Amino acid sequence: MGFILQFISNYANTGIVMLGVIVALLLMWNGITLSNHKSRIEEALKRRNNKYIFHTSTKVMEEEEDQDSAITPDTIRKYETDFNKACSWHSVLIQFIPVFPLLGILGTVAGLMLEVQSGSADKMMLSLNLALETTLFGLIFAILLKIIEAVFPSRVIYDVEVMLDDFDKKLSIADMFQKLKEN
Repeated sequence: MGFILQFISNYANTGIVMLGVIVALLLMWNGITLSNHKSRIEEALKRRNNKYIFHTSTKVMEEEEDQDSAITPDTIRKYETDFNKACSWHSVLIQFIPVFPLLGILGTVAGLMLEVQSGSADKMMLSLNLALETTLFGLIFAILLKIIEAVFPSRVIYDVEVMLDDFDKKLSIADMFQKLKEN
């Protein structure tokens, strides 16, 4: 048990900081990836949305000249699938955020146990310092990562979900008008 406590006391703060930096960088990288997917989906939807015009006076859906016939609903679905893969990485990364306070508590417990085992006042102060530092680092990184996650990737994900829902509604309306036109 003493070996484990010593290992934690020697490497807890370093481990928390290194893991925090890695997760923060991965979250930002994933946020950039999600933004790129969002831009691609937006561009495709703009092209797709310009393909049909609904005339309210005649109640007829007319097709405009298609400048980019490669943009089909299947293309949009492929872009959506790629976006969802990036979202799954985002989900994995945000699962690490609650780990940081737990690592801080682990360091606190280890520091307090070392404090109880130590005989001198100097060793007690070092153990108490370890206990407080690991809690501090764990909380700092949990808060920092939660802010990064809340501000950047989550907003992009929400925006794309709204765009794709709007696309689905427009596609349903276009299908409905096509069926009415056929009848």
